[in-house]
Amino acid sequence: MTQTVGELDFPIHGFLETRRGPIVEIALSNAPTRMARTYLLVPDGAGEIPPGVYSTAVKQVVDLDEEHGWVVEIDLEPEAKAAEVRADTTLDDDWESDERDLLIASTPDRFLQDSPAEREGDQPVNPFGLWAIDEQGIPLRVEAELDEESGGLVVEAATRFGKALHPWSYGAVRADSLEIEQHALDSDDALLDLQLYTFDGAEDRPYQRWHVGTRRAVEGVATHPLPEFDPGEWMRWLTPVEGGDPVAFGGFLAPEGSTIALEPVMPQEPAWAAGRVLTIARERPDQAFEGSREVTVYGKPFKELRSSAAKLRKRAATPIGRFMLEAEGFMPEGWSRLG
Repeated sequence: MTQTVGELDFPIHGFLETRRGPIVEIALSNAPTRMARTYLLVPDGAGEIPPGVYSTAVKQVVDLDEEHGWVVEIDLEPEAKAAEVRADTTLDDDWESDERDLLIASTPDRFLQDSPAEREGDQPVNPFGLWAIDEQGIPLRVEAELDEESGGLVVEAATRFGKALHPWSYGAVRADSLEIEQHALDSDDALLDLQLYTFDGAEDRPYQRWHVGTRRAVEGVATHPLPEFDPGEWMRWLTPVEGGDPVAFGGFLAPEGSTIALEPVMPQEPAWAAGRVLTIARERPDQAFEGSREVTVYGKPFKELRSSAAKLRKRAATPIGRFMLEAEGFMPEGWSRLG
């Protein structure tokens, strides 16, 4: 006879660290370090996670120790009590988890307890991705992709801050009921008025109405200025010495060797950067890594690196021009219009 979620026993106890901060005691259907899907009974007071039954869409063992117990990273999905219990495998050691995901542990002292972010931009994230304004007027970075089956979008918060407010992936359709075209969010000023839906384990229910688009477009409909963005240590700007707009790059978080490989972060690269691997030299002994300095940017075409001819692969990178590497933490005025 098929067992339903409502008939499950939850003999194992553990703890869940929510993204908003509270750590709550939970009950589990089986040891989460096993291959099979684990069901969790979550009580009231679990931060952004409403009380109810959830299962592990995917899980990964972070630590397993005979003395200190287990720590498991999980991605949850809500379950209806009338749903059939699934015995599929959800343990995946190759899962590319990130800081948005949840942790459960056998004891509450296994969590590091980082302070929750108070606004979008307090944590490292590419600011040139999609942004949203939720029904409370709160701006957050999001990811969105077309759902070919429904013709709508799947929208999900891109950071732990956003996940602390809106923990799930949401189906979305245009509020005006028009079709969402394939490249509707690709332009510099893309903006969609979306009705979001959430799946409660049994059916899709209306959730919230959001504006989703580029940072510059969202700034135009926001009722309050969007928060300033702190690039932290990983992203910096290069301004052409002979004039022109500054360009943002990643690659500055603990680089190794005598050069820094510039990682594009802006959706629209300037012509001098397109199709090339770009590098700059590390700072001299008399220069501070985090300070501003004038640098030469060198470029090597991707096609040379991939060439079957050793002579082309070994050809030295050529200088592109002189740039001012702006100091760590610098963000140009009106930066959202530059991407």
